[in-house]
Parts: sequence; C-alpha cells; structure tokens
Amino acid sequence: MSNESIFGMFAESPFSALQKHMDLGKQAAIALQNFLTSASVSDWGKAQRYRQEIIDLEHAADDIKNQIRTHLPKSLFLSVSREDLLDLVYTMDGIPNTAKDISGIMVGRQMEIPNQIGEQFTAFTKAAIKASKQASAAIEKVDEVQKGGFSSNDADLLQDLVAELEQLEHENDDLEAALRNDFFKIEKDFPAVDVMFLYDIFNRIGSLADIAQTAGHILIRLVSK
Repeated sequence: MSNESIFGMFAESPFSALQKHMDLGKQAAIALQNFLTSASVSDWGKAQRYRQEIIDLEHAADDIKNQIRTHLPKSLFLSVSREDLLDLVYTMDGIPNTAKDISGIMVGRQMEIPNQIGEQFTAFTKAAIKASKQASAAIEKVDEVQKGGFSSNDADLLQDLVAELEQLEHENDDLEAALRNDFFKIEKDFPAVDVMFLYDIFNRIGSLADIAQTAGHILIRLVSK
C-alpha cells in the first residue's frame, strides 16, 4: 500500500486503515475455519491450501499494520487517541498471527482430532472464530458512529456490541473447559506428545475469543475519550 493511499485513509477517517487490517483478520478467521474443516477429515492437501491463504492474509495484515505504525499522524488532528488506535491494531493483529500458528502446527504434525471429542472441538472452534469475526464487525460499526458524532444511541449500540463480544468469550471459555474435561478422560489412550500438542491447539484457538474481547474493551476506551 502506498503512502498516499494510507494518508488518504486517515484523511477520510482514523478507522479506515484499521478497518482494512481488521477485514484481513476476519478473512484469516474464515480461512482458519475452512482449514479446520479440512483437517478434521484429514484432507491435508486442501488444508495446506487454506494454510497458504492464511499466510498470505497474515503478511498483508502485517504490511498494513506497519504502514499504520509508520504513518499514523502524531498531531492533534486525529479525533481519537493515537495510542489507542495502535493498541487496537496490535491486538487485532493477533487473529491472523494465531490462525497462522494453529494451521502451521496442525499441518506440520498432521494432527487428527480424536473422534470422541470431534463434535465438542467443532463447536469450540466455531465459537472462537465467531467472536473474532464479531470484533471486526464492531470496528466497522464504530467508524459509522464516529462519523455521526457518537450520539447517545451510538454509544449504546457500541456498548451492546462489546457486551456481545464478552458473552461470546464467556461461552467460548465454557466450551473450552468442557472440551478439556472430556479430553482429559481419554488422554491416557494417546501418545503423550500428541496430548501436549492438542492442549496447545485448544489454548491457541481459545485465545481468538480473548483477543476479540480485549479489542472490544479497547474500542470502548478509544471512543470514550
């Protein structure tokens, strides 16, 4: 992305460049869902193609993140905190990064999810990815309300979006706890190294919802100043 285009984004709205970054993160989350679907049936050829898509999206998101960091104005012309904008973009950058890590570990080891926890794992991953996509939707909405001057109705709408993010994160925590509990009951039937990596994957997938919740809190802080 050229310097002129990034400045054009900031001239239009301080959220425009950020939204571009968030859209790439949302696409990475969708690609991760497709990756996990392919991996669940051991279609590693298709899974590898989705992993490459995730890698490309992560690189594109990094490019925009670096452009934002380098060219975000330091003056007082911004309508929101520069530090909060940077905090938000670095937080949301965790989504494509985490998607890349998850897909890399699973492809590298051709990890198979035990059939006994297959349904729970699918529900858990869908909830985590839904939360990460909801965070992008909240950021898209905040640009609209920012242009309208943040009326009381707009503030209420944003609060509702963030409350939904928190609810999704709590639901994801419950699903992860149940998944871990069910896997604990059968983990002795699997090689120790496989068990270790499975728990690591659970943790990384769960972190997607944590990232989304943190982004929501930053959004509230950002527009409240």
